[in-house]
Amino acid sequence: MSKALILSEISRFISSGRIFCTPEARQEFLAELYLAEKHGFFYDDMPGYQETSSKMAEKLAEETNIPLTVDYTDEEIDNEAIAYYRIKGMIMGESYWWFSTKQFVEDVEAAEANPMIMAHFIHANSGGGDTWFLDVAFQTLMKATKPVITFVERVGGSACIYLISPSKKIYAATQNEILGSIGTMVSFLDFMPYYEAQGAKKIEEYATKSDLKNKKFNDLANGKPEQFIKEELDPLQQQFEAAVRQARPKAGALPEDHPLFRGETYATQEATDLGLIDGQKSFKEAINEAYQLGITYVGKQREKNKALNFINHF
Repeated sequence: MSKALILSEISRFISSGRIFCTPEARQEFLAELYLAEKHGFFYDDMPGYQETSSKMAEKLAEETNIPLTVDYTDEEIDNEAIAYYRIKGMIMGESYWWFSTKQFVEDVEAAEANPMIMAHFIHANSGGGDTWFLDVAFQTLMKATKPVITFVERVGGSACIYLISPSKKIYAATQNEILGSIGTMVSFLDFMPYYEAQGAKKIEEYATKSDLKNKKFNDLANGKPEQFIKEELDPLQQQFEAAVRQARPKAGALPEDHPLFRGETYATQEATDLGLIDGQKSFKEAINEAYQLGITYVGKQREKNKALNFINHF
């Protein structure tokens, strides 16, 4: 895929507005784009997100001696394995080069259906991103029957927290991970003043009965954001908060006006105290727990199948 098409893909995020994202994550993303364009990194042979995740899974499997796979449909794996998902950097609804929420849903569903996969392991380092399809991803993880363990390095913020909150356990790598940022925002650049300064003239007219077409957005751009906030941002915020409260019961018991649900971020220990995550562990400790939970799950499934076979025999 060409540089132009890649830039077209990411421009949707830059201009789309509605995001669950920390400011630091957005700045990091824009810096990556600037450096990539400046140095010509966007070429047809640039590896896709799945390819880089696969290489990471292979490396970690060698280091831990625990079978990890990103081939979620492969039922001919030599040994029962753990499905590995890498969430790194900006979260996009649909993407080839960045983490795709839509692809994640397909992968989790495939791993759930694969009898050779015994658990899910999410390896996260993301400050958030696109709001689209997160509700579907959340429900997909909530319905997962196989154990889900998430390990967070550096940051698990905003859209990332939304996504990983249904995990059975969430662990941070150090005392200083950044966690939280449960909030919704709009952000875009208005280039019209620049073009007008270059002599461009904007012409925009609407049909007589189209008085509400684009009004909400135009009001936002013209310094009157009240309707946009009430009808676009507030419902997303309520959805986000309800999801986290449902998935993380201890955090869910916090008061309505608690800073956690007003966009605050926390280091590991305070996030643990609030019930947003379950503590601090090393990568090896977290992946070993996922492996042991997977073995327990497989054992229970075998016992269940034996019981059903016994009943069916009569």
